[in-house]
Amino acid sequence: MLRKTLTLALWQGARHADAGLDELSDIAVIIADAAKAGADLLVFPEGYLTGYYRPGLRAADLAGVDAALDRLGRVIADAGIMVVMGTHRVWERALVNAAIVFDTRGRQVGAYHKRALFGAWERATFEPGTLPLRFDCGGFRVGLAICYDLEFPELIRAEAEARTDLVVTPTALMAPHGRIAELLPAARALENQIFVAYANRTGREHERAFVGKSCICGPDGGMLAVAGEAPEMLVAQLDRRAIRTAREEASYLEDLGRLRENSG
Repeated sequence: MLRKTLTLALWQGARHADAGLDELSDIAVIIADAAKAGADLLVFPEGYLTGYYRPGLRAADLAGVDAALDRLGRVIADAGIMVVMGTHRVWERALVNAAIVFDTRGRQVGAYHKRALFGAWERATFEPGTLPLRFDCGGFRVGLAICYDLEFPELIRAEAEARTDLVVTPTALMAPHGRIAELLPAARALENQIFVAYANRTGREHERAFVGKSCICGPDGGMLAVAGEAPEMLVAQLDRRAIRTAREEASYLEDLGRLRENSG
């Protein structure tokens, strides 16, 4: 029997390249705090492990990422929760902007590569991903997006059509684009009648200032939890019955199918 509820945690905060890959005690504290809060799943921001904005980034700069992910897996196993970690890494000799999914035993069960690369720096630095990634957590079907991916309604609609209950989005949204955090996660949740979570960075990297405003949105577009601009842990309990309730009067997915049929 499928569970009806999932406790989701998002970490909104800053971690920079100079934090290094050898010492992960700061991340271990966050994971332990999420476990104490009863979280089934914890989501970190985009590029959190490595730092996000790194001009001149080369493969050699990421040589320690895989070993760090292995160490992180052991931390996660001790906590006993699932984790999505944003990181840059080398994949098949290309640099990718990734979100790594760990199960409760600390095993890597999937890696999502950002498909919609934002701006000149990302396009010059990373190879875009081409495939979605979905995984199960506590009976919920979870899809992934990274930051700019969420700004394409077609990508999130594909997740809803694949019967995901929740899309989690590691993010590095910067000024002056704060309106995106205020509007689009809720819109994507509402128009697909699913849960959408948006885990953003805080602080600065070089000239870029991140706006925070992380949120967890329900299938009616309502905010279940929302952060300001400072580091913060968001926790919300998601109830799958809210998806059914949102779709009782009008299901956008079913009605879209009818529109497609009638349009020939």
